Amino acid sequence: MLDLKQMKWIFASIVFTICLFTVFLVPIIMEDADQYLILYDSLKINIASTIFGDPITNTDSYIINTYYYPKSKSFGENALAMVLLMDRNTMRDITKYKMQLVATNEAGSTVIVEPKLQIESYSNCAYINVVASTNTLPNLKKLEISSGTTKMEVPFRHARKTAPAPVIICLSPQFISEQWQIFVAHAHIAKHFGGHLHLYITSILESYFDFVKEYEKQGYVTIDYWIRMKFESKFNLTPNFTEPNSNVEWRNQAGAHTDCLLQYKEAASFVTFFDLDDILIPRGFNTYFDEFSSFFFLNPNILTLQYPKREMMLHNKPKISDINFHEIFGHSWFVNREDAGKIVARPSSLNSMWIHRSFNVPDKKLLLVKNNFLLHMQKPFDTDGQDSVPFGMSNYGMMDDLKLNSSVLEPVQLDFER
Repeated sequence: MLDLKQMKWIFASIVFTICLFTVFLVPIIMEDADQYLILYDSLKINIASTIFGDPITNTDSYIINTYYYPKSKSFGENALAMVLLMDRNTMRDITKYKMQLVATNEAGSTVIVEPKLQIESYSNCAYINVVASTNTLPNLKKLEISSGTTKMEVPFRHARKTAPAPVIICLSPQFISEQWQIFVAHAHIAKHFGGHLHLYITSILESYFDFVKEYEKQGYVTIDYWIRMKFESKFNLTPNFTEPNSNVEWRNQAGAHTDCLLQYKEAASFVTFFDLDDILIPRGFNTYFDEFSSFFFLNPNILTLQYPKREMMLHNKPKISDINFHEIFGHSWFVNREDAGKIVARPSSLNSMWIHRSFNVPDKKLLLVKNNFLLHMQKPFDTDGQDSVPFGMSNYGMMDDLKLNSSVLEPVQLDFER
């Protein structure tokens, strides 16, 4: 006969074994590990909500941009999509929060709608990235958000109907940006292979900004702005006020990627979500469009591609006249390691985006590219051999099998020289 103490130990051991199996072993066995953990997290939220309820505790939210789609392949007709930051403590399950929008069209008709909420960030930051989507009225003229007693107008704009190129390269917001050499390299590479840069800017050197604007005039890049929200000092003294700029994951890169996706949702064939120092050169294809199309044709069930990153040695050049694409990309000095990659998608397949993937895409719908990678130009150093990045030089080695053919780089160099 077991005594009470032995029974407690046995019970504790069983509970521990179940938790270990559920959290650590099942995801490894299952093909859809990340999605399983998300479902497990949702289960915990649902159990807590059932026992303790799910009260609305903090509804601080910030609407970044709102887009209107007369017709959308994924949202439907007369659709709206909003990029928001919402306080993660709004509800335990933030997707159940009821937001009320009032839409009015040119004919004077009005409709009240509750958008569907989709979250994309699973960080522990106070604010998380949210997309709200719904369908409204044709010829939308005015949009308001309502608390039931008060209303406030929400500005919106039409999503883009055309794109400068079939492939849009959405770049993470630049802050204290100064590496113009990397921008030049990326702009000419992207243009040659049929891509167009969409560059978000938070802060940048003035001379560099003027330089980028000249490239915009030539059709290499579209400049967009990812501005920090400003608050009066009195807000910082308000109880329970959490300043959003410093309490969001990586300066809200996920929000910028999602914003770019929603802008080009009905206009581009493919969108990529890269950093400025992540440069892709097709291997075996003449254009980005051809390479991406091939992957999606051969893998019809996937929603996204993920290209791994491999760091490549990069020498800084003090003058633009010193830049030579054969010198920048025509060598074989790489780091013998691949890092977490970046995503390529057909915009109709996604409604939101994170930094390295979309959490709303199951693992089995994501294809990890094996025969190509992003050139990660992370740590440029001066030609005198002094590393300009204080946190240390990477361990480069010669990897001749990864070296690019000079014939690939020659037309890029000619475009740069023209």
